[in-house]
Amino acid sequence: MLAEELGHYHTSSGDILDQRDSMNRKQELRARRWAYERLIPLDRLVDAYKARVKGRFELAEYLGVTEPFLQSAIDRYRDKYGVFTMLDDRYIIYFEPLGVAEIFAPW
Repeated sequence: MLAEELGHYHTSSGDILDQRDSMNRKQELRARRWAYERLIPLDRLVDAYKARVKGRFELAEYLGVTEPFLQSAIDRYRDKYGVFTMLDDRYIIYFEPLGVAEIFAPW
């Protein structure tokens, strides 16, 4: 995917083709993470919620990514944040199952 290749440009150095080398594998993961965070930042998940996007297929289409890429990004976020994270003290983004909840301030 092009975004991952851009991730390599921004995060990697040298020849990392030999994936038996652990340092090369780490650079590969760093490039992939860069791609996830650029194409599917958390605020875009909130945008999809606001647009009433339903289901993974529709979400992937809304974000302009493939379903496998979307799932990999969700898995990455779940590994990074756990089952959920807060955004702007106003939204809870759940990764398992995937969803967004808006927090309303009391009167």
